[in-house]
Amino acid sequence: METTNAKKLESISKQLETLTTEFSAVLGNDEIKSNLIRLYRRSKEYKNGSFIMLVVGPVKSGKSTLVNLLAHRYVSPTDKLECTIRPSIISGIDSEEECSIEVYTAKDENRKEKDLDLIIDKLRGIIEDESEIREHLTKEVYPLNNDNINAYITPSYNKGDNSIITSISTTGSKLLKSTDSGKIFIADMPGFDGNRVNLSNSLYDAISKRVDLILFVHSSVSAFNVTSNEYLEKLREYNGTVPVFLIHNVFDANFWKNKETRLKDVERQSKNEYDEIKSKGFNIEPDYISCINLGMVTDYINKDENCLPEFDEELKKEYDAFENIEEKLYNKITTNISKLRLDRCLDRTEKLKNDLIELIKRNKAALKNRKEDKDSFENAFASLDKITGLTSTEIEEIIDNVASDANRFIFKSQAKSRVNKSMSTKECMACLRQILTSFLANVDERLTDKLFRHYSLKQKEVTDRINSSLNSPINEISLTEITAKTVNNISDESVKSFMKTSNWDWFTDFTIGHSYKAETVRNSISNMERWFYGDENEKDTTNLKMLLKEEIKRMAKLYQQQIKEELQNQLQNFISDEELKTLSSLENLQVKLENIII
Repeated sequence: METTNAKKLESISKQLETLTTEFSAVLGNDEIKSNLIRLYRRSKEYKNGSFIMLVVGPVKSGKSTLVNLLAHRYVSPTDKLECTIRPSIISGIDSEEECSIEVYTAKDENRKEKDLDLIIDKLRGIIEDESEIREHLTKEVYPLNNDNINAYITPSYNKGDNSIITSISTTGSKLLKSTDSGKIFIADMPGFDGNRVNLSNSLYDAISKRVDLILFVHSSVSAFNVTSNEYLEKLREYNGTVPVFLIHNVFDANFWKNKETRLKDVERQSKNEYDEIKSKGFNIEPDYISCINLGMVTDYINKDENCLPEFDEELKKEYDAFENIEEKLYNKITTNISKLRLDRCLDRTEKLKNDLIELIKRNKAALKNRKEDKDSFENAFASLDKITGLTSTEIEEIIDNVASDANRFIFKSQAKSRVNKSMSTKECMACLRQILTSFLANVDERLTDKLFRHYSLKQKEVTDRINSSLNSPINEISLTEITAKTVNNISDESVKSFMKTSNWDWFTDFTIGHSYKAETVRNSISNMERWFYGDENEKDTTNLKMLLKEEIKRMAKLYQQQIKEELQNQLQNFISDEELKTLSSLENLQVKLENIII
């Protein structure tokens, strides 16, 4: 069965390699592209051969002490309130001269989870070319010694620290020696209820998805709490079949009680921890539980001179018990390492494939919505002139409103108040010019306001109509007010009819000898009013309406052009030609992924 699954996984990996080569160049979505590459690399984990054992637990549970014991070397600080600043991966090498500490720092803090994956892929031998590592990460290398472990592994509480993982190479223990089926790594995580790095850190998620076995460390003084439960819930979500070993670190605080009572307390605590893990559906068996005083083991190995002689036998007993635990763990891993890695690789590959298909579906849905929006928008845009154009009824209504609202009284009031017999020719001409200018300015002011308000409502109507058919609404159009200039629509002939002069320069005629009397000026004012409004017996506003109609047409075109340009600017928010190609590629990729049976 194992051979069959191994061949199956090899076939899957080749198919994924083909898809990665085919689609990486044509996918416009970086997230999908990176997840496709990640899926392919996960499928290679088994062939490349490696096994990651993750050590986790609350702060001060003895986690770092256990890591040091398993590594047979000081690789994790133990004398701080919170000892570990970032995840560390410990691996074995043959030469003492090659022992080192490598601290990897992300160039982009938003890529930390992806970068952690890159480093694990490198350590596992999946990535041979380090160019991708150098592109996204920097690496600092230090000799492996106690001072450097304390300097570079313990928390600095530096908010600007973007370091994400430490790789420690040591000659280490039997557990870290390479086996025929792969290399074993120990991953040391920060305590998940600590202040500096805790359960909310994305690195916890990233590394927990990659491990093949978990050593869950609890102690007599670190009860199984809400945070422990929360971590197990997250772990079950993305790596629920991983085997779990429980290490209960015995802190013998109740020394005043008899030995039998203290042992029962330890047994009760460890059973409660086992039951909690088992109830989550994890792969944990009774022989996966070990109760050990890690502090006593450490003191025995270090031959601490402060230990009282009467405890020599107990220290040796704890040391022997730890050796048995270490041997049992080694045998468990090495006996089944090939099958364990194969099972993990198949599980992770299937989960990542399903996650990628769901991601593709979400992106396809979003792109299809944008395509539908673009089609609806273009249909509405094609009929834009009809929607934004003014009907004859609307034009008549605007003209009537402006004509009735304009200050017609200015003609009579100015004729009475400003024109007198003592006025000079120059003053008469200035008066005539000022009256005509004031009236037309008043007309323009009202027309400007009327048409701006009308098109403000019109553009809202256009926006609402377009948005009613869209999945994602467009932004509201912002119009710039257009100023009316009806004076430009009065021809020379029109001026001549009410000013008795041949061109627009009538007001300068006084310079060539023309003389204007008060009565002549009043008559000219009356002529102006009649030209615009007709006489009292037969009201005819045809001339004023014609002026307004011409100006409304000019202004309407400008407003329509504004609306059209504003809408054209929003076309970029809809699906592009490149995205249409991506949509087609995603549909093709989804079908091919679904045809890969894991």
